[in-house]
Amino acid sequence: MKNQNFLTIREAAKTLGVSIDTLRRWDKKGILRSIRPTPTSHRYYQKEEINNLLPRNDISNLAKNWAVSQKPPLPQQENYCETSDVFNARLERMGRELGKIKGLEKTFPLIVAITGEIGNNSFNHNIGNWPDTPGIFFGYDLLKRQITLADRGQGLLQTLKRVRPLLKNDEEALQTAFTEFISSRAPEDRGNGLKFVKNVIMENDLSLLFLSGDAELHLKKNDKKINIKETTPCFHGCMAVINF
Repeated sequence: MKNQNFLTIREAAKTLGVSIDTLRRWDKKGILRSIRPTPTSHRYYQKEEINNLLPRNDISNLAKNWAVSQKPPLPQQENYCETSDVFNARLERMGRELGKIKGLEKTFPLIVAITGEIGNNSFNHNIGNWPDTPGIFFGYDLLKRQITLADRGQGLLQTLKRVRPLLKNDEEALQTAFTEFISSRAPEDRGNGLKFVKNVIMENDLSLLFLSGDAELHLKKNDKKINIKETTPCFHGCMAVINF
């Protein structure tokens, strides 16, 4: 197959900086499908699809830099969701892509669900109160099996202090958000979605890094308790990295 729009498996491997065997494994697992004119022919890859994967190699760094910067530019349009409608449309698309990956048939709906909880929390808890840039950063890397969300909102501590005014710091806010059921949240009855996120992570082959203010939470399958510690830099929003 000689065509400028396609790459051989060797060319694709070199472009992505991985081995040919890795590409064969990804093809088998449905992570990155090749094109084969016949079952016994060589593997080829769409050049555009390979190139589209390159900017996503540092998706978490892009999100963090945007979240903590003093005066950040807007993220690239493909990673910026100004409204919840845009976020949920892209979330639905991500679900369709995850559903094609071999081995995720039972897990991908849960991955979509916890991503939706975290992303929609950002919109719900900052309505009319965004400190500067509204909306969220939302990106995912199917090769690294990683999803990243970030916002420049008020953060968990400021949000929770409306109903828990005695909370002292970001570490306490993270602990409360992921472990305590809150029966009333101003102005509505909501805010328990992160407990659902915690349960899904602990019961499946997933891991979560969640940052807010100057605190970060680490959580993975079979953890007996959540691990929270102080971190830098401090920023007023939230960020989450889901690995699957």
